[in-house]
Amino acid sequence: MPPQSSASAAKGVTLAYAATASLAAVTLVYVFGPTWFIDTSAEGSSKHRKKGVVGLANPANDCFINSILQALAGLEDLRTYLSQRTSAARQCGGLGGDDEIMIDRKPFLMAALKDILDKLNERPISGRKTISNRPFLNALERVFRKRISRAQQDAHEFLQVVVETLAEEHHRLRKLEREDNSPRVLSQQAIEEVLEEAGEEEATVVIEPPRLEDEEKPSVEQRQQESEFDGIPLEGRLVSEIECQTCQFTPKPTVSTFVVLTLPVPQKSSTSLSECIEGTLSTEYIDGFKCAKCTLLHAITTFQLRHASARPEKRQELEDWISRLQQAIEMDPEKPPNDIDLPEKDAPRSRIAKRTRIQDYPDIIALHLSRSIYDTYSRKNGAKVSFEEMLQMGGILDRKRYRLLCMVTHKGGHDSGHYECFRRQIVARPPFALPTPVPSSPATPLPSTPLNASTVRLSESSQATDASTPFSENSRLSVNVPTRSPSWLTNSDAATKDTPRSSIALQHASAEFSRSPTPTPSELEKQAKAAKKLKKKRANDRWWRISDDKIKEARTSDVLGMQKEVYVLFYQRERDEDPI
Repeated sequence: MPPQSSASAAKGVTLAYAATASLAAVTLVYVFGPTWFIDTSAEGSSKHRKKGVVGLANPANDCFINSILQALAGLEDLRTYLSQRTSAARQCGGLGGDDEIMIDRKPFLMAALKDILDKLNERPISGRKTISNRPFLNALERVFRKRISRAQQDAHEFLQVVVETLAEEHHRLRKLEREDNSPRVLSQQAIEEVLEEAGEEEATVVIEPPRLEDEEKPSVEQRQQESEFDGIPLEGRLVSEIECQTCQFTPKPTVSTFVVLTLPVPQKSSTSLSECIEGTLSTEYIDGFKCAKCTLLHAITTFQLRHASARPEKRQELEDWISRLQQAIEMDPEKPPNDIDLPEKDAPRSRIAKRTRIQDYPDIIALHLSRSIYDTYSRKNGAKVSFEEMLQMGGILDRKRYRLLCMVTHKGGHDSGHYECFRRQIVARPPFALPTPVPSSPATPLPSTPLNASTVRLSESSQATDASTPFSENSRLSVNVPTRSPSWLTNSDAATKDTPRSSIALQHASAEFSRSPTPTPSELEKQAKAAKKLKKKRANDRWWRISDDKIKEARTSDVLGMQKEVYVLFYQRERDEDPI
């Protein structure tokens, strides 16, 4: 009987020891990496994610409106721009009542667009929430002084109207700001009125021009460069160049702006976005073009033939014409002398190479896949268009990287159907969030005896670190983890099942952990970057599939699989450090 009691007592002590070891293991994992498990569980909670987006009501045929507004609401750079520009408009007096921008007695759309995009990004929301697009449509109707048809419309056309209006407002606001900062000219009549009000004997009018140092004065070239690159986030510039294949003459390039880049979809079963872009931004050969230089060269040849058989008085005139045409070729073939009759009827037609390229890349590039086919009747091109999450633009030395943020899809025929929006779930960190700090000193290793004491020392070390280490954006992912984790951290359940083995494993783990080298700052930085990259990858895989007021969750694979329905793609330029 006594031996059994001693055996049971020893067994109880061993079980208590194993339970204490398991508790210490859990405590150690929490101290070294508390945010990993918390963040993972929070990110994986579908219940939490379902409370994150506002829908739009569709009383009639408003899916083409709702899909575009939801897509614009998912563009971070656009929302930042709208906040900055509306604030600048208030400072320069461009905002009237009810935050309606008034310039030249015309209501502006900028404030109305900012308002509805802010409402669509309301955080947090509880349950299901739906708002109306009517206030924004009312502002749009006031801008154009026309009613918007309630019939089914094209989402691309609606996007084009909204963004072009936004670009027009931007340039008008910039012009107003430049006028406010320009020197004021006081007329003689104004001076006389001031003198008359104050009395000529007592009044003294001092007019001082604005003091601007010579080195601060912007030159004409600087002003032109600033105006060339000054646009809304979706605005870019295209350059079209042509080259004659006969005389290699290249006229002055044609520069045009764009807010939505239209890409015709080839009429075949499947294609890719890269192929569509290359088809638009590639070299095109055109026959039957009238080249300015070839026309002048032909005229010179014709006049030289006439010179051989002309009368003496006519030869002098032909020689003068030939000399002036040669000067025009050297200066500018597109500006020939007006008083010379050129033999244009029999002038040769040339083959030219037309090249189109993007000169100024926008921060947000909207790509419209044109699926319309006009034969005997209009129909929709149902070709599958494959596209990637990341888009590479530009040349080798000037590479631009874009990331897919939103997509508008269309299901149906050419004249009917339904539009939906796929919008990436981008949840910005709250401004006052307190991330977990980086431990500034190596953690205390686990001794082989009393585990409770080691746990207390670990907690004290963590608290001391919290008080001494400043908070940073990346600190909550930069956790101090040993290069080799103890084996019992991954198999704590075995400690409660097999008492002797768990005790021996605990001793070996403690010894191994105490011998493990302290991670260097470079290793900690690599671990932090790897953890941040993994978390960012998981966060970037979440999307909203928005059909008016119906919201579903989707993954990146679901978005990339909509090859037959994809209609408009919104890519935003990547930066060195993008928010998660």
